[in-house]
Amino acid sequence: MKLAVVAAIGSYTPADLEHKKQSLRAVLRPETQLDMYAADSGVPYVESGMDLYLSEVAVARKIVEVARLGYDAIVGSAFLDNGLDAARELLDIPIVGPAKTTMYMAATLAHKFAVITAAGDLPRHIWAFAKVIGVVDRIVAIPTLPCTVADFLRHEENSVSMLVHLGRQLMDEQGAEALVLGCGASTGLAPRVSQALGIPVLDPGLTAVKYAEMLVDLGLSQSKRAYPYNPRVM
Repeated sequence: MKLAVVAAIGSYTPADLEHKKQSLRAVLRPETQLDMYAADSGVPYVESGMDLYLSEVAVARKIVEVARLGYDAIVGSAFLDNGLDAARELLDIPIVGPAKTTMYMAATLAHKFAVITAAGDLPRHIWAFAKVIGVVDRIVAIPTLPCTVADFLRHEENSVSMLVHLGRQLMDEQGAEALVLGCGASTGLAPRVSQALGIPVLDPGLTAVKYAEMLVDLGLSQSKRAYPYNPRVM
């Protein structure tokens, strides 16, 4: 099986992409091939509505380009599933995003959960996304940390400490029973946070790639009645 992951931001160095690739491989079967790509979005990090919108077309185009290399499924790494609905209209293979998979999974593991994201303007977009997919009533809060996407990449220990502190607040004050890490750069941090808090903590990248592997195993992909092919777009 061949899986590809497409990042929405341009600030990943080759070393960052390799580190992320190795982190994502941890949950896949040994024989599953995983490759990383970055979309030419011109966006260093997705921390605002403008960043989100600028990244969407670039991600969709990159996914279509990568699909020609014979992958069985493609995963978008940006938390808000940037550009993935557009890609689903153009491809038959599974196109998987972290927001849908992690929030739906959180709803199966807990009655109430919170989504923690990096500094910026993304909570309102996550609330809107949660409403569209039907889980908004299960979310107790979507707070931001006083750190950037870059901090998740460069300062893991500090990020884990902040996640644990905020997660405990969400448990005590909001009744959160599970947490979703709402940033694509947080790959690999969830187990340490979960161990400290004693509740499920969902890693968006790991959840998405494992879900993609499962879809390929089951022979399932997005419905073309839901995402009809539109050859005019690209």
